[in-house]
Amino acid sequence: MSHEMAKTNLTHRHTYKSRVNWWYGLLFILLLALCGKGGEYWIVGFLSWVSVIFLASLIFLMRYVVEGENLTVFYGFFLKKTIPVSSITSIQPTHNALSSPALSLRRLSIRYNKYDEILVSPEDPEAFVAALKAINPQILTEEK
Repeated sequence: MSHEMAKTNLTHRHTYKSRVNWWYGLLFILLLALCGKGGEYWIVGFLSWVSVIFLASLIFLMRYVVEGENLTVFYGFFLKKTIPVSSITSIQPTHNALSSPALSLRRLSIRYNKYDEILVSPEDPEAFVAALKAINPQILTEEK
């Protein structure tokens, strides 16, 4: 493969949406129902709307973007984390329930740098891992 061809492959952008568990949808509907139930307790209605907007931002904006030599994790309106793919050492399936930019318990644990870890839940985990391994073939994964 020529140097120009290899460089072109690294500039492609692949976006992977987060898998969303059914209970996020249920929580969204329940919070939406609470929005109109504040009555004289306006603070209940206000907090319900803030929660609905925050949850909607997670459900509709959470994504994982592999572009160039970086993985960028977007969660919520303004939060994002960029990880150089060259720093990723391993990717393993997990059901760890720790707070993370993942809307499903079917997650991937991505270890990078020496001690860092992030949990993600792409809808298509096989394609996601393949895209990362195309950039950094040294990433250790669990063989099936």
